[in-house]
Amino acid sequence: MGFEIVFCLSFRWINAAKFLTGASAVGSIAIPIILRHAGLIGTGAMFIEFTSFFIFVCTVLCFHRASLEDDW
Repeated sequence: MGFEIVFCLSFRWINAAKFLTGASAVGSIAIPIILRHAGLIGTGAMFIEFTSFFIFVCTVLCFHRASLEDDW
């Protein structure tokens, strides 16, 4: 009985983490586009934001690959 409750709660945390990750990824792309469309930031600032997001994604992917290669 106790294991089922813990499993259910951990499954909820996994779903919450997936939702927040997706919202963050979409927001990182959508917010600069919305601000550029509204005229609040320039095109250069929008591309700087996209570049920083791309570098962040590459860093996460490299870290993930490096952690898969660890055999300890």
